[in-house]
Amino acid sequence: MSMTAEPEVIAGVMQRRDCDDDLTGLPGRACIVATLDNLLKQQVAPLGMTLLGLDGFRAVNDTLGHVIGDAILQIVAARLQAGLPEGAELARFGGDEFAIIHVRSSRERIEQHAGELLQALARPCQIDQQQVHIEASIGIAMHDDGLDSSDLIARADLAMQRAKRRGGRQVLHFQPDMRAEALDRRRLDLELRRACELNEFELHYQPQLCLSTGLPTGAEALLRWRHPQRGLLMPDKFIDALSQSSVAPAVGRWILERACKDAAAWPIIGGKRMAIGVNLFPVQLDNERLLAEVDQALANSGLEPTHLELELTETIALRDDRAVSSVLSGLRARGIRVAYDDFGTGYASLSVLRRLPVDRIKIDRSFVRDALTNRGDAAIVRSILLIARNFDLLVIAEGVETDHQAKLLRGLGCQEAQGFLYSPALPLQQFRDWIQSWMNTLAPSTPIALSNATFS
Repeated sequence: MSMTAEPEVIAGVMQRRDCDDDLTGLPGRACIVATLDNLLKQQVAPLGMTLLGLDGFRAVNDTLGHVIGDAILQIVAARLQAGLPEGAELARFGGDEFAIIHVRSSRERIEQHAGELLQALARPCQIDQQQVHIEASIGIAMHDDGLDSSDLIARADLAMQRAKRRGGRQVLHFQPDMRAEALDRRRLDLELRRACELNEFELHYQPQLCLSTGLPTGAEALLRWRHPQRGLLMPDKFIDALSQSSVAPAVGRWILERACKDAAAWPIIGGKRMAIGVNLFPVQLDNERLLAEVDQALANSGLEPTHLELELTETIALRDDRAVSSVLSGLRARGIRVAYDDFGTGYASLSVLRRLPVDRIKIDRSFVRDALTNRGDAAIVRSILLIARNFDLLVIAEGVETDHQAKLLRGLGCQEAQGFLYSPALPLQQFRDWIQSWMNTLAPSTPIALSNATFS
């Protein structure tokens, strides 16, 4: 190991074999599969398998470099080896994954050992002046009659993948429904690829309004899927799968292009052009391509950068990633606003304001919904607005459905709102009609000017 994080060494590794892993000295995938096949032939029971995958390891490689990434894998191997139960076999399964075969060990003891592994890995370490926190997800599968080694491995992998989707840092046992869920995800991914190729996605726009004047200030672009059999699908049916799909970058570029083009034709109301808010997929911030894509979308549409707002999810905000901060700074330098969506609902809310350059925060609808009847939610809304004032940030509230909610938010100093009180998300033409109708009802005398682009 070229650089050490702490005085840890890989001890007790099996005798060197041709299938051993060069980096960690542990047996490799081929070795552990051969061992598993041999145990199954001998009908050794009980027999269980633990599959451990590091959480966020790709981001470590991208930000700290592969040399530090390799050092982390060596530390993980050493910590796993140090806590290995008697008779168990450890291997580097590939990439950032490690496998353990448990021989004649109960399900309960295997689960206890997995929990101990998570605690051991959680100890922070220093590598080349970098403090690193190691976290992992673990899947456990027990052998049943009729299973071969590939079946047992697949079950452990399904359990580990579900643990990762639930946020990581946890241990899950295989359950039969995990296989059905994996098949459903596979089918959905194939359908999403088709949807991208056949242009089945469309954008709807939900108006955003100034709480003090009632004038429309912009809209949020929200993705919809016009499924050929299931009809119009809302994001909750597909957005998580789409964000992890290989077509996410292409869909993200299309959303940006389409939203900017549509917004360039929106009117100027009260002397201010309506802005457009676009949600980003995490993959769009993996490198600096986003800056070039934004520049291209603005150039093609003629939309001014100051009329574009890009929204971050917590998945993006939680990444302790200098590259993300650099990209966001580049966006703001162009005059593009950056907003943090669903503020207050997760781990990242306060740290993101300190680490990442943002202009506006969005109060999650869950707090707005009960702010009038729940003292805790009302206190959270007040606290968010106080934090925003101290950071010189704008605030918009989502999910506003009643006049009473709007009045409360306005009285607390919230600047803007969106929600069913004003309008649901609408297809482009209906959104244009809504603007005209709203303005005719609200203030017929308020100046409303069309852009040079067609708005009809």
